[in-house]
Amino acid sequence: MQALRNLPTEAPAQLSDLIGVQSGRVVSMAMSSVDGCQMTLLAFDEDESVSEEMYFGDTLYYIVEGGLTVSIDGASHDMHVGDCLAVPAKTPHAVAAIGSCKILQITLTE
Repeated sequence: MQALRNLPTEAPAQLSDLIGVQSGRVVSMAMSSVDGCQMTLLAFDEDESVSEEMYFGDTLYYIVEGGLTVSIDGASHDMHVGDCLAVPAKTPHAVAAIGSCKILQITLTE
């Protein structure tokens, strides 16, 4: 398997078990290594955030565990387990954990 990495191949596993929350940190694990699609699993400790940034491709956020606030153009969207939200390419946005959380971020690049 060349396109996907850091994923179970011998037996199924819970996505949330693949990464752990670490005190005072945002932890990331790359899950793809192909042009055109970046998949990253992230774990946020409580009160951790990523300040405003933008990506060159459309980005999908999917909440695996806990909650996350996504701020876009002055609007805040609280998300919880199972929620997803797409952010269009080149749109400035910020994310902040609600407690600790784990998210899957998929960015499609051109």
